[in-house]
Order: sequence, then structure tokens, then C-alpha cells
Amino acid sequence: MKDIASSTNTLLAALTYAGTHINKDLQGKAWVGHTPFAYWLVAALKPKTLVELGTHGGGSYFSFCQSVVDNKLDTKTYAIDTWMGEKQAGFYSESLFKKVMDFNIEHFDNFSTLMKMTFDEALNEFDDDSVDLLHIDGFHSYEAVSNDFHTWYPKLSKEAIVLFHDTHEIKPGFGVHQFWDELKKEHREQCFEFKHSHGLGMCFPKSSKAAIKKKKEFSLDLEKIFNLFSIIGDDIYYNINGRYSLQKNFQLSIDDLVKILKKLKTDNPELSNQLKSLF
Repeated sequence: MKDIASSTNTLLAALTYAGTHINKDLQGKAWVGHTPFAYWLVAALKPKTLVELGTHGGGSYFSFCQSVVDNKLDTKTYAIDTWMGEKQAGFYSESLFKKVMDFNIEHFDNFSTLMKMTFDEALNEFDDDSVDLLHIDGFHSYEAVSNDFHTWYPKLSKEAIVLFHDTHEIKPGFGVHQFWDELKKEHREQCFEFKHSHGLGMCFPKSSKAAIKKKKEFSLDLEKIFNLFSIIGDDIYYNINGRYSLQKNFQLSIDDLVKILKKLKTDNPELSNQLKSLF
């Protein structure tokens, strides 16, 4: 993962990306607040291999794929799901898989592969140390997410990033938040998270040096970038779901974020029109 795209142009493009493949009638409403960050993360990391465990209607997966296209990356992406459903997300017919497959063929067929199987069945299809970005969003019990992480751990490259959705979804049957809390205690300096759109955790599980290195390569203040994506992402969440996902007592420094945006616009006048809607 060389030549990290930490430029302001990359950040600007991500801030204006809202995942147009997700709407009020399609799947992905719970994840939609993370689409700008997902788009930016792929552009910044340039992963060779990206794997998603639990794709459902493709809300998150196609956000990753669109960044691969727009940034002309040499990335291979894999979506793994039975597309049968389960008791948390509900069960669904074969028509959902057909819709996802048709969309994939039309837009991303040259680098994206849909794997209709269980996560464990897919393990043998990947070499150890080969996956640079892993998104875990399958069944959300503590036991399931723990199994997904530990069984796929050998497949991760040394500087790999793992994303966990629903880290702030606290209700019966959902244990991602519990596993995430344990992971943060074990890898405190290697974990970062968003609280909006049901929560998204990001971890460098194999290397604290990789986490520190990436912070420097991103150049901009990582905490402020996360705050920026939180505000913009939650606004996108509101547009799709009709409500905000952040609690009212969750405070962000608006002044700091406005300063960042103004600097980005000053440094990139050719792209300033794209940011008019942001403040």
C-alpha cells in the first residue's frame, strides 16, 4: 500500500460523495452515514485486496468499489454473503442477490467478485497475509463477530485495516460493541471509531507501527478528519432516514471543522464549488 493519497483533493472528493446507489427504497440505510469515509479510506490506502463479510444490498460494498473506479486503483474487491438473510437483518428472497449482482456487473465487473457462500467457506479462497482491508458486517452477536475476526486474522496483511459496523448498536442480540471494547483495550493505539450511523470501528490489529505510520501519512489531524466525516456523514444519514443518529450530547468542534474546510477551499480553488453545500 504505497503512495498514500493524503492530498486535500482526495479528501474533498470524499466529502462530496454520498453513495448515490443508496436511497430510501434500497438497502444500506443503516450504513449510509459512513459512505464519505469509506470512499476516502479506499483512496487513501490503495488496498490491493479488499474483502467485505456481509454485503446484503451492497450499501457499503459499492461505496468501496466506486472509490476504486474514481481513483483508478489496482484493487480487487470481494463481497462475501449467503444472500439468504438471518434473524437480525431478516430473511430475503433470491431477488436481492440478483439486484446486487446486476448492479455489480453493470458497474464493477472487471475487479469486483461476489462470493455467494458463508464466511468460513470463503477462507480457503484467500492466501494468508493477503487482505489489506477487511470490513466485518455479518451477524452481529458477540460470538459471530469474534469468530469472524479471529478466523480471518491470518488472512490479514501486516498493515491491514479491519472495519467493524454497529460498534454503537446496543440492544439484545447485538454484541459488536462488546467485542469492540475488548479490542480497544488490547490495541488502544491502533483503534479509531465513529459513533454516528450505528458506529464504525477501524483497527490496525497486527501492527501499532502501521497505525502510527498511517497517521503521519494522512498528514491532516486524524481526529479532526474523523469529526469532519461524522458531521457530514450524519447529515447524509438524516437525508435518507429522516433523523440524526448522533445523540444530542455528542459534541463536535464546529469551529475547528469550518477552519479545515476553509483551508481546503483556499488551497484548492478549482474545487471550491464542490464544498459550497457543506457550510
